[in-house]
Amino acid sequence: MAVGHKKSNYNSEAVLKEIYPKIEQGLSKRLAQWKQCISRFIHDRSQALFDSMPVDRIYYHDSDREILFDALGLDMKDINTCMKHTYYADIKKFNPQAAKDSTTIVALCVVRYFLIKKDQKNLDLAVIYLSFSGKLYPSIHSGSFTFAPTKYRHIMEYVVNTRLTNKYELKRSGTVIGAIKTISLLWVDSYKKEFMDFDDEDVVYVVQQIHNRIKSFMKNIATLYYEAYDNKEYITYDNDAIPEGESGGAYHLTDNDMFKLQKYTQKAMERINTSQVDYKTCKYSADANVKTEEVKQIVESILNNRDNIKLIRELVTSMIGSYMNQSTNKDVVSTAFFSYATRPKPNSKDETINRIKDIVMELLEDNSVRFRKRKSREATKQSYIKSLLTYFTLTIIAANK
Repeated sequence: MAVGHKKSNYNSEAVLKEIYPKIEQGLSKRLAQWKQCISRFIHDRSQALFDSMPVDRIYYHDSDREILFDALGLDMKDINTCMKHTYYADIKKFNPQAAKDSTTIVALCVVRYFLIKKDQKNLDLAVIYLSFSGKLYPSIHSGSFTFAPTKYRHIMEYVVNTRLTNKYELKRSGTVIGAIKTISLLWVDSYKKEFMDFDDEDVVYVVQQIHNRIKSFMKNIATLYYEAYDNKEYITYDNDAIPEGESGGAYHLTDNDMFKLQKYTQKAMERINTSQVDYKTCKYSADANVKTEEVKQIVESILNNRDNIKLIRELVTSMIGSYMNQSTNKDVVSTAFFSYATRPKPNSKDETINRIKDIVMELLEDNSVRFRKRKSREATKQSYIKSLLTYFTLTIIAANK
């Protein structure tokens, strides 16, 4: 439980009374535009966000801020005027600086809106946007790495694969976006009281806390990175040293095809993370044993649990990699991929195919009471398995068109 902070006598409520009502009104009328803004934001930097290591700068541009404000129907000058009414507006060296940034405050208000609404799916997206806005992750990354580790990716690979244990969120989540989302959601959960009260001291406090958490995340990795660099501990990985299921090394693919595998996976995960469950896809995935509504309920249960994201990524990567390993054209936007990915493969000795079966069974066991009751009948069990595989196959295809 978070420890509270002592309030001062010169507090103010500019964010709560002047800015938040504008964001509340904007989201109540322009939710679709905000979702489009978030989808575009994630899409434009998806390769870096869904990377397994924080090597790239993830820049936040003036154009991103303009798109956000336009999506919510906000006037930037109006918001900046409201910001001048905070108790800290005239304090030149105020810390945290992010609290004086209008984009940070607007994004923070969006987080509060979905927290109050108890809308978990959109809250997930809101904390991602806030965390990767200019004064947080991009600024902290630049401060932690004087030069972006992009050129020395092999050093970061060494650190992630040999130095990070499961106590590091990046290791547990598997991607940059997954780690930051988990950290940010824990932050929201820790400071619900401050989000409800939301006077300007509360605003400053929660902004400082999310900044501290992301900074701690980055500092821990940067420390190991520079230790490895200074001590020359790192090694350069060849294809055989790349973890299975992440880059295609397990599928005996060429470098070019490995890159395709990564891109296919990133686009699919982006769609899964930023979109609602698609009813039309559920309808295509249903059959006589598993009706459309049941498919929808199962997929929603899977996607609403953020702990499943790493498992879903492994499933998507394995489905694509297994297909590419035996295909000549390597194109997932094809009937050949759909046929291969959804076709039963009984008695297979292929480790990847068997791993796909294990993941699907785990997801069904954990997310469908009806499946657990009905799985004793083999035909019914296979219907559930095919329905879930069909949903993810169609999602992969749609994401990569």
